[in-house]
Amino acid sequence: MKLKWIILIALFGGLILGPLISNVPGSTYILLDQTAIEFKNNFAIALVLLSLVGVWLLWILIRYLLKTSNLTVGWFGDRNLRKARQQTIDGMIALAEGHWKTAENLLVKGAKFRDTKLINYLAAARAAQEQDDHKSRDEYLQAAAKAQPDAHIAIGLTQAQLKIRHRQYEQALATLNHLRELSPHHPYVLKLLHQLYTKLGDWERIIELLPKLHKNRVYSAERVADIEVIAWAELLSLIAKRDGLTAVNEQWLKLSKNVRKRPEAQLAYAEILAEQHQYDQLELHIKDSMKQQWQERLAQLYGMIESQEPSRTLATAETWLKQKPNNAVLLTTLGKLSLRAQLWGKAKKYLEQSIEQQATAEAYYYLGQAYKELGHPIQAQEVFYTGLANEVSPQKKHEVIEDLSEE
Repeated sequence: MKLKWIILIALFGGLILGPLISNVPGSTYILLDQTAIEFKNNFAIALVLLSLVGVWLLWILIRYLLKTSNLTVGWFGDRNLRKARQQTIDGMIALAEGHWKTAENLLVKGAKFRDTKLINYLAAARAAQEQDDHKSRDEYLQAAAKAQPDAHIAIGLTQAQLKIRHRQYEQALATLNHLRELSPHHPYVLKLLHQLYTKLGDWERIIELLPKLHKNRVYSAERVADIEVIAWAELLSLIAKRDGLTAVNEQWLKLSKNVRKRPEAQLAYAEILAEQHQYDQLELHIKDSMKQQWQERLAQLYGMIESQEPSRTLATAETWLKQKPNNAVLLTTLGKLSLRAQLWGKAKKYLEQSIEQQATAEAYYYLGQAYKELGHPIQAQEVFYTGLANEVSPQKKHEVIEDLSEE
């Protein structure tokens, strides 16, 4: 629109100025060395005006060419960005689908023209990790650090995750400790530390970490409580092997009441007492624990107790029948305790009831012992054979019995 007005004004200007210029009298001289060039004044004025118009047209042409060039560059730039964006999208899809090599190639290509180089290289590192290409993995992590140096937390977390997955636990621990120095309250750093300590079996470190896990809401309060019990249970077993029963007893008394009341902790302590053959202490511990919550494994451990007063021990276990009258494990325990109390008939009754609920080699074995004590050796032998056959599960039950009979 502007150009039309300019042309229109130029035409009117030419019509007005043309006659005026043609009537200008006189001449103009240009001297070059000793040569003089003469121009009529009207011609000289017309030449100057035409020169100005030419310069103006040249300026318009230059501007047009520059504008066209920018549009061309912008078009190619947008095309590259669109291509890189699509490569990134396709790479992430391939990564999710488990096409690791394809994902790696697409993500690296997409990182050349994108502002999301950090994401591309981190995802490419994961793809390389899945191919066990640890050299490329580390190179991509370094490229991510160069692309966005201030993203050390994101890069470090990715590095730690990949190293944990590859079981490079010591290197992962060094990375996480460094990240914890940079960001002491970062929830995911703390979560990965907990997971790593669990894999390393470093229960003391987990216990030290518990306040941070709770304070920074890494897990729910219930989950933190569960972690605490598991850690203490594992640590007690470790102390028993390393320092002995006295150290375990001392540590048990130092635990909070909340931990000592948890079934998992009570069972862990009972297992240690059973391994150490501390039957008097084990009996008291199981009696107290069963008052709080029934545990089948505790009932099983109770059957191991070699008491000076087996009848009293048996009487305690019989009180649990009210709660679990048909529990096979409890019935087996009662049978074993009855044998120790030399109550052969009662032992036979409990063990037969246990086998009715669940046939086990242990129940058959002690039932055979009861038959022997009752003076029925043939029935005892048959029960022993049946228990052995039940344990080994041969293709033909009679094969085992025949082999034993031949002996």
